[in-house]
Amino acid sequence: MENYTSQSAQAQNFEGRRDVRKRFNKIQPIVAACRTMDSSFEAFIQDVSSSGVFIKTSRPLLAGQEIAMTFIFPRTREPVMATGEIVRVSYRGVGVKFKVFFKS
Repeated sequence: MENYTSQSAQAQNFEGRRDVRKRFNKIQPIVAACRTMDSSFEAFIQDVSSSGVFIKTSRPLLAGQEIAMTFIFPRTREPVMATGEIVRVSYRGVGVKFKVFFKS
């Protein structure tokens, strides 16, 4: 995984997060191809860290659900594949804690 360290990411780290997070926006969008046992869909990644990711989606997903995803970081252009567990659900999307994370 790329080492993203910026002032905004460092500031977020001081807000009680264990890992530094890299936020993405409309200028730098990252789309994840996601798959659960029930469905396949695409979702925008809002932020990512070494331990997980937050994806924007309105799909009805549940905490505890397993999810697999593939995405590409803009700078490296290398596909990244990850599996994880949905640990947080909100009206904006879901937080996923990585279980397996690797570059192809």
